Amino acid sequence: MGPVREQEARAAAEVLGIEAILFWRLRDGGVQVTPEVAGRLRAIVTGLGVERIYVPHPGEWHPDHQAASRLVSTAVEGLPVDVLGFEVWTPLTAIDDKVDITRYVERKRAAIRAHRSQCELLSYDEAALGLARYRGELHNWPTRGYAEVFQRLASRS
Repeated sequence: MGPVREQEARAAAEVLGIEAILFWRLRDGGVQVTPEVAGRLRAIVTGLGVERIYVPHPGEWHPDHQAASRLVSTAVEGLPVDVLGFEVWTPLTAIDDKVDITRYVERKRAAIRAHRSQCELLSYDEAALGLARYRGELHNWPTRGYAEVFQRLASRS
């Protein structure tokens, strides 16, 4: 499935206007946080002067999402980088920031749908938009709409 997932990721990146994307080809379902992988990410973060990273929050149920969160935390330890955790499937209980995404929701849906092999299994686009709608009702009141929420995992200051 690797080549299929990479093509889907490229298609999603194009929808979002992302110009560069890296594939590390770690084992799907078995991502491990190792000093080598953390060092590789740290070199990219420092080399590019990254100031903010978004990553699935540490409480996400998928093991690769949990590993991604641990990997970013390990790689940026001591660096002046903001790290914000976002929801995929597991709702956050500690919310530090919210963003109204109402005007971007159709683009988000199109980017999710670009992952055809996964959307054939489950309606990821509908689930993600349902969560964003719920967050919009709670956190964009009285305007409502759609929202995403974030948990601050690390701060530059």
